[in-house]
Amino acid sequence: MKRTIRNNIAQPYSLHDMNVIAFEVAGNDIVMRTQSGMVETGAPYGQPDGYVEFHNVQWEFSYAYLLGVTGNVGTFTGEKMFLKDFISKITPFGFSVMDETYGYNTTKYSGYLLSKRRHYECVIEIYHEGDMVFVTEE
Repeated sequence: MKRTIRNNIAQPYSLHDMNVIAFEVAGNDIVMRTQSGMVETGAPYGQPDGYVEFHNVQWEFSYAYLLGVTGNVGTFTGEKMFLKDFISKITPFGFSVMDETYGYNTTKYSGYLLSKRRHYECVIEIYHEGDMVFVTEE
């Protein structure tokens, strides 16, 4: 029997516990800005200022999910919308990233969103056929 181990993706930076404050759209590219940069995932574990770029975003496959905060388990209500609609509709906002998931051409962030004095559980799903680029101001 052949066994193949899936290696974890080793990202150079993490956005865990970062507060996303803006998505800037230019054509099919997105710049995602945080309030306080990113955390290096390797020693010396610094926290440089910077932002993330997503190139060649496929808008028809990129979504935002807003779930009403009702507790840890049970029923919930929510809304799924195209990411482009979310970016234009939900402002101003603060999105606290709790988890990051990287797949083939897809990046997902889950966490908590605060917008117009309302709290939501939130998932941002970005399907991009281009590069994901961490830009640091070191």
